[in-house]
Amino acid sequence: MKILAINLPAFHRIKENDEWWGEGFTEWDNVKSGKKYYEGHIQPVKPINEYYYDLSKMEDISRQIELANEYGVSGFVFYHYWFGNKKMLFEKPVEMLKDKKDEKIEYCFCWANETWKTTWHGKEPKELMPQLYLGKEDWKEHIEYLIEFFKDERYIKIDERPVMFIYKPNEIIHYNEMIDYWNQYLEDNGMKKVYIIEYVCSKNKGLYSMKSDAVFEFEPLYSTFFDISNINKAKRAICKSLKIIDYQNYDNLWKKILKRKRTYKGKTIYKGCFCAWDNSPRKEKNSMIIKNSTPEKFETYLRQLVHTKRKDASEDYLIINAWNEWSEGAMLEPTEHLQYRYLEAVRNVVNEKTEY
Repeated sequence: MKILAINLPAFHRIKENDEWWGEGFTEWDNVKSGKKYYEGHIQPVKPINEYYYDLSKMEDISRQIELANEYGVSGFVFYHYWFGNKKMLFEKPVEMLKDKKDEKIEYCFCWANETWKTTWHGKEPKELMPQLYLGKEDWKEHIEYLIEFFKDERYIKIDERPVMFIYKPNEIIHYNEMIDYWNQYLEDNGMKKVYIIEYVCSKNKGLYSMKSDAVFEFEPLYSTFFDISNINKAKRAICKSLKIIDYQNYDNLWKKILKRKRTYKGKTIYKGCFCAWDNSPRKEKNSMIIKNSTPEKFETYLRQLVHTKRKDASEDYLIINAWNEWSEGAMLEPTEHLQYRYLEAVRNVVNEKTEY
């Protein structure tokens, strides 16, 4: 089983963020804004050696790849922001990687298809970048862009089919027709059909379409939506209405992940998990902190998940949230206070699996 990690390519300047949030803004500004909310709460979290990297620089992307290779992460699932009319954001890091053929890492895309709003830092919602679904011409422009990545030998393929995760298939207008169009385009260009993996969480509550090939259980937002008790759900609703922090327990959520038996009409399941979670730096209100996480617990639970047999579950890939979601507290990358311990946990589990 290979380990993939979700990768957020937002750690560099773009003109849109300069306009929306101020000159020079990057995702690191969210990270640095973290506040302590209780004794022992580590905020703001700092990268080791204060390495606030810039993903518009190839050397910083190369450092991510070097770490992934060293610690047993086989590949990245990069968030891909396509809003329609060829409008994209944060596309530069993966475009540079595509052209740098000597970098040895597997990768694929997750189309993070949603409208961007000013929901961070408790601001009243205001639309920044609408997610548009514009029909065949846009489908064509999108797949023309994607196929150049699909041709890359490093791009992740299942049965020779390029893998594409989709965050909210349920919101895509004429979704089935779009998939048919993409598949015909790929076949006309001598390639196999796209392998679609739907995210399943509060945003997409189950398998949306039989045109999709598989599902991915996105953690921890899967477990906090489906698997917690009714009492806990009521507590969460109260926290949201009062705009206060929702605290959850790391061990309780991991137990739900390990005991899960849900199926999706025979579709393949790609198991998901998370290393930790604290999105208070990104959302001062309506945030969630999952307490009691440690690298040692993560290693124990990850080992169990790798070896747990489950109906319809893939034994090829397992996806961790995340490589570098720093402002959500979900990062394998080394921090000042925990050093390389989360990465070491992954390597320990991967090395054991290799020996079986």
